[in-house]
Amino acid sequence: MNTNKKILVSDYDQTFYLSDEDIEKNKKAVDKFRKEGNIFVIATGRSYFDFHNKVDMYNFEYDYVIINHGATILDNNDNVFANFSINDEIINNIKEDLQLEKSIKGFCCSRLESRVDFDHKDLTKINVKYNSKEEAMTINEIINSKYSNYINSYYVTENSLEVISNETNKSKAINLLLNRLDVLLENVYTIGDGYSDIGMIKDFSGYAMVNSVKELKQVAIREYESVSDLIDEII
Repeated sequence: MNTNKKILVSDYDQTFYLSDEDIEKNKKAVDKFRKEGNIFVIATGRSYFDFHNKVDMYNFEYDYVIINHGATILDNNDNVFANFSINDEIINNIKEDLQLEKSIKGFCCSRLESRVDFDHKDLTKINVKYNSKEEAMTINEIINSKYSNYINSYYVTENSLEVISNETNKSKAINLLLNRLDVLLENVYTIGDGYSDIGMIKDFSGYAMVNSVKELKQVAIREYESVSDLIDEII
């Protein structure tokens, strides 16, 4: 086992990407990190399509990506080696309790499809946007309390919530990667800012962005203003 190889797992929105200026600094830091034989992973709530839009826009390099909060794991050639779908039997019940009549808009994802309907089989994520943060968080709490045996639901930005299978999350996806890669646990670094990042920050003694939700800051070792600052310290 290579005792020096490191792996950094970073959330995308409000973490790897804060601004056009900051992502340029992060890209340079990641290039240096990878050239030293280390592994860089993006762990995002974004779907396959939405993530690749950002890759095309900002032209950044990575080794693996965890999309839809952990539902699907791909390498940088888009080879899928793990995928978790929401139990089809509870989709209709969840759909009812999401109170879609109150929502502004919503969409579902499957393995590599980023905009499908509720009747599509093997959904990996459900996204619903509401009129207010309070409304979204209230419905999020209802969904988690009623269906926690089947799903994880997260409040995300812009008054939205996102639902995935409870067989996965970002932390579990990282563990799957570690089973595949030649990296010591002590050489795993994680950083994020949102609710779906809390598990990976807690489980891997990770770090928070300064703009993180308070619940994540409470489990993080330290706060950073930029992913590039963390990379500079790691290497």
